Amino acid sequence: MKYTALIMLFLLLHTKSIAQNHWLYLPNNNLQKGSAITDTERRFEDVYFIDTVTGFAVTLSNRLLKTIDGGINWSVKNDTSADVFFRSIEMSDNGQYGIAGSLGLNASVLRTSDYGETWQNITTNISDTTTGASRHNICGLAHFGDAFYGVGSWGSTTAKFFRSIDKGATWQTKYMDTNLVKNLVDVVFLSPDTGFISGARGHESIVLKTIDGGANWVKVFGDTTIGGKIWKLQFLDNRIAYASIEPLFSHDTVNMIYSYDGGDNWTIVHVGKIATKPGGWGTQGVGFVKAAKGWVGGYFDGIFETTDSGKTWNHISFGYDFNRIFVIDSNHVFAGGHSVYKYGSGIFTGVKETGISNPPHILYPVSPNPTKGNVKIEFDLKRSTNVVLDVVSMDSRHIFPVTNVFLNPGHYTYYWNDIEAQPGNYIIWLGTNEIPIVQKFVLLE
Repeated sequence: MKYTALIMLFLLLHTKSIAQNHWLYLPNNNLQKGSAITDTERRFEDVYFIDTVTGFAVTLSNRLLKTIDGGINWSVKNDTSADVFFRSIEMSDNGQYGIAGSLGLNASVLRTSDYGETWQNITTNISDTTTGASRHNICGLAHFGDAFYGVGSWGSTTAKFFRSIDKGATWQTKYMDTNLVKNLVDVVFLSPDTGFISGARGHESIVLKTIDGGANWVKVFGDTTIGGKIWKLQFLDNRIAYASIEPLFSHDTVNMIYSYDGGDNWTIVHVGKIATKPGGWGTQGVGFVKAAKGWVGGYFDGIFETTDSGKTWNHISFGYDFNRIFVIDSNHVFAGGHSVYKYGSGIFTGVKETGISNPPHILYPVSPNPTKGNVKIEFDLKRSTNVVLDVVSMDSRHIFPVTNVFLNPGHYTYYWNDIEAQPGNYIIWLGTNEIPIVQKFVLLE
């Protein structure tokens, strides 16, 4: 009897440990092109789950995939060799209709009406009079009822808001006031009339709100201290909201914002600092399952977790490059990054990753440093991408644009010499579809 009781206690404790929620490496069969993500695969930019087993994922390597068993197996629904660069995906409540957005010169908008089995190119249904790399670019998508909403893009000079009220069949385009916002990344709608979009104008990170379906927008958050862009938005309910900050001035510091009054007022929360990563930094993914518990991730190793409403944070050594954190409920959370991950109860189900893929691009240090006169800027692109190249004064919070263009793989050299620039500390900021890369230098008089 004594030994039976001990065995029962062991089994109870063992079962309880298995049932506890934690992050899981999923099998993800057929999710990747090879056994691991390589330079040909790239990050899983967005995930969307209809329920706990049916979900979708998109990658910058032009693939759109579907799972019907919670990430154990995936089937490819779109795999094109063209430079589509998928960034976002959104499905209707029942999963019958969906929209996928992308970036780049060949950016396409795809639509499904058969639960994601087939996808049609509807790019020509969306008016866009802009030209160049940001044409038809959609970074973020949302829906409410039969309406779909899109915004773009992170690197544009003219921010755009797209709206469809017929399940994504036809669309209207609104060009945002450049005095209000220039770059848009994400969007959330709480009703047909009330919605939020996030992005930046210059070095100010911004959240805008509408109460008339997107006809008019007002700024409800702006920050120039951290700078950068408000990257991802999440509303836990109609009152509690969170957003991540992709920083500009504090590029090695992780921050987020929250609102407890329906998005009218926001507070900045310092999450932590990340170790220097060859290739760049970037805080991006955010997701909460309740007010007390949530995560912030990005282009760095692991993910930050809070269990006390953001008062303290712990760095968890799990996964890489978190972009979208998709919350179904407190027991089912999926995330797109170096792979597709799941948070919930269960056992180890997949193969743990051994490292991060090589940096997608290279920005070379300024030489000599300190420097004066023409500053030589050199970088290598391994893939075609939108490029936003700026020189940023760390002392005066001033941005000196160098170029905003779509470039193919190769080695590039630019020169910067602004007579208005004062001596001081500067960074070169190389923004691409994948990751912000920075190099510091000192400008002499």
